[in-house]
Amino acid sequence: MSYGETPPGLASQILNFVKLLLRAALRVPRYQRPYTWTELEVRKLIQDLWRAYQRNATYYFIGQIVLVRNERRGEYEISDGQQRLATMTMIIAYVRDRIPSRAQHYQHLIMENDVPRLALRAADASFYRGYVQEPNQFGKMARLEETGNDSRDLMCAAADTIEDELARLSNDELDKFLSYVLRCATFNVMDADERGAAASIYNAMNDTGQDLSAADNIKCDLLENSGLSDAEADAAAAKWEELEIILGRDEFAALINMMPFLLTGASLLSPGDLGAFRSKVDETGGVRAFLLDKLPRYGEALRDILRADVKLGDASDDVNRRIRILLQLGEQRWRPAALVYLAEHSGDPEQAKKFFRALERFTFGCELAVIDNTVREDRFSLAMQQACSESVYQEGGALDLEEPERLAFIERLNRSSKTDRQRRMLLLRVEAALPGGKVLPRRSDVTVEHVLPAGNAPWWNERFPSGRMRQDYANLLGNLILITRRQNVKADNKPYPEKRKIYFGTQGAPVHAITRSIERVEDWNIDVIERRHERMVHLLCADWDIVRAESPTLMSR
Repeated sequence: MSYGETPPGLASQILNFVKLLLRAALRVPRYQRPYTWTELEVRKLIQDLWRAYQRNATYYFIGQIVLVRNERRGEYEISDGQQRLATMTMIIAYVRDRIPSRAQHYQHLIMENDVPRLALRAADASFYRGYVQEPNQFGKMARLEETGNDSRDLMCAAADTIEDELARLSNDELDKFLSYVLRCATFNVMDADERGAAASIYNAMNDTGQDLSAADNIKCDLLENSGLSDAEADAAAAKWEELEIILGRDEFAALINMMPFLLTGASLLSPGDLGAFRSKVDETGGVRAFLLDKLPRYGEALRDILRADVKLGDASDDVNRRIRILLQLGEQRWRPAALVYLAEHSGDPEQAKKFFRALERFTFGCELAVIDNTVREDRFSLAMQQACSESVYQEGGALDLEEPERLAFIERLNRSSKTDRQRRMLLLRVEAALPGGKVLPRRSDVTVEHVLPAGNAPWWNERFPSGRMRQDYANLLGNLILITRRQNVKADNKPYPEKRKIYFGTQGAPVHAITRSIERVEDWNIDVIERRHERMVHLLCADWDIVRAESPTLMSR
């Protein structure tokens, strides 16, 4: 091999999404991890693609894809790139099902005759094929209740996010957008002849040093091209690096990308656009003010949020409790409003309590689908713009619940929770509101226990003979407590007297406030469930100020 030749067994080329899909069958080998993208990654991908489409960018670079040729099977194994390819194929499936006149065209990009162009690993392939690659099933996946399988639940959440992001587009605009994505979303595709070479490429790209981020490029531009004195540049660089260490590289980079939105209320169409970033900085006081004042204040506000350690006098305990709760939710669009409030507000304790109570209440309203998903983004953006004014939580403000929303919130709390995620989320929230309760870490060994089991069990069937009634009452808040996973397995469908011994007699297992509240309840019946449920709903409504009432105490009866 001469010096100018590429080593054999390795090739690289730039392909757009269509050419990548039509080139050869792609398969995720069994040794790869499952689908892991959350709502945040899916939403960011769609929003980045939409911004590129809006500015009619010649191309939008997605990143590297590492493939291994499998000559025997006539396909490529995906060593790196599964998450992006699986998500983008789901976007095609959504458009295919929504625009019947274009269904055949888009289905051809998903399946070649009866063969999927992208096959996930064996454990997920049939689920993905049934709901994504077969026509007219995508919407069903978006509305599936929890499957009990993490990767499949994440696919369902991704489908819901895709619908949420794209539902606002007309069919014509949606078709044009997807055509742009297929044509202009671009990958650097690296092919290797064997898995060892592919693994080496992947490790080199991900482990050898750290690529320059958009934040690094912005830092270089602001420090070197803004006419700062050496002393100013040194001071700004030191503060920048201090914040990056305190927040961590990823959180700090996210803050930098968010700063134009925080300062002006308008996001950059292209997050890495240095000229557009500089323009926003100049609009809001210039580089010196940004580097030496604004960025440090917002960085310190983010630090306090991530640590749940804000200093707001008498309001500190209540505000930090609500921040700890917010940090555990999947919905994180509350952060910009919280950042603006902490960075720009004078810090009046009573106003702080009202602001963070309203912010938490509104965020839970989004989690529980009380707030219309078509207005959430605008309401959160408006909350950020109104953050320094009391109007934000007063009647008509961004975070104020309109009367239909209040009624829907109460109605949602009063009905049975159908998914494990929502049951757990609400029970953890009740625990945080109880006297003697606390905010339990999201990854605690804590599971939701149905005191009255939803399924058949002889002891319970005698006392609750109607199967429909058991289903309804089993999933009410008043029938639920929090125990460890091991306790939950042991409790199973046992009679209540035996369950009580497990709840309160398991050595080393914590007894949380929500569980302690039933310690003296000797018989479990409809009356107990209803009264306990009513107290829990009143407790949440009072803590969120959904109804004007004194907070009741959840007591044993």
